Amino acid sequence: CLQNPFQQLFGGGAAAGAPQMKAREGRKKSGGRRRPASRRDEVPFEPRSEEEIRERIQTWEPYVHPRARDYWPEDEDLHAIMRRLLQGISRHDDPVLDGEEKQVYWYGDVTQDDLQAALRMVRPGDAAESVTYVNRVLAFIFATDESFEELMKLPKEPFRMSCGDQLC
Repeated sequence: CLQNPFQQLFGGGAAAGAPQMKAREGRKKSGGRRRPASRRDEVPFEPRSEEEIRERIQTWEPYVHPRARDYWPEDEDLHAIMRRLLQGISRHDDPVLDGEEKQVYWYGDVTQDDLQAALRMVRPGDAAESVTYVNRVLAFIFATDESFEELMKLPKEPFRMSCGDQLC
């Protein structure tokens, strides 16, 4: 039986041990686990308009890897995921087309325990919504085969960002 590559990349979904989400909100003091610091500033976040989202999705289309099209055979399903990604990124930033030297921050939902950029989604064939990490979704949709194969060797956790900021 072949394993679902999306499940291999993103983990088991809503099962025990899956990351818990919280909606984006102001920082609160926590007496529990230490949360990683982010250099992200809430002030520069500018949401995209629906028209800007549609335009950016069309701009991203040529960069979508065939594995993503196989997983989401209907354009509307793939576009819905890209829309959710774009809603959490400021209008002047682009994690796909901006150069590696530019830090693109996530302003959407984060996990409760460790403030990882996260996304709620219903996977094809599932009825229940699950939580997955934004950097893993981006890699699944846009990474080359060579990069994707290397990423698949890593634990099913959010990828560590080279800048050290998990909201970047």
